[in-house]
Amino acid sequence: MAPQLTPKTAATAFAAAWNRLEPDEFLALLAPDACYASQWVFEELQGSDAIGKYLRQKMESIRSNGRTQPSMRVMAELGVTRGGQDCVLMMQGSDEVKAVVVFETQGAHIKRYDMCIPQLMGAKPAGIVPL
Repeated sequence: MAPQLTPKTAATAFAAAWNRLEPDEFLALLAPDACYASQWVFEELQGSDAIGKYLRQKMESIRSNGRTQPSMRVMAELGVTRGGQDCVLMMQGSDEVKAVVVFETQGAHIKRYDMCIPQLMGAKPAGIVPL
């Protein structure tokens, strides 16, 4: 029987991927039919291939431009939402939280993750920055 993936483990893998700008370990946890949605984007991405392509492009852009443009640099920290859900707090260019990411897991995979407006989630940082 495959081990159960928890939202906290998914959050840790996601934060580490962003802090290293290396998505492969996170992407390996996605279900083939996983979905990613952002409150800043009209349509959600469906399928691990589409999500993988998107994440690789985003991280490559930040890796390339972050050296010369500090406003591009990303930091991801673990946290907990007002409702007690494990999450990731995303900062870019400052220590201000720009987004909160929550995860839905099923079995050994991430079924869905959503990037949300921080004010809606009431998330508090846990003081853990996975590398």
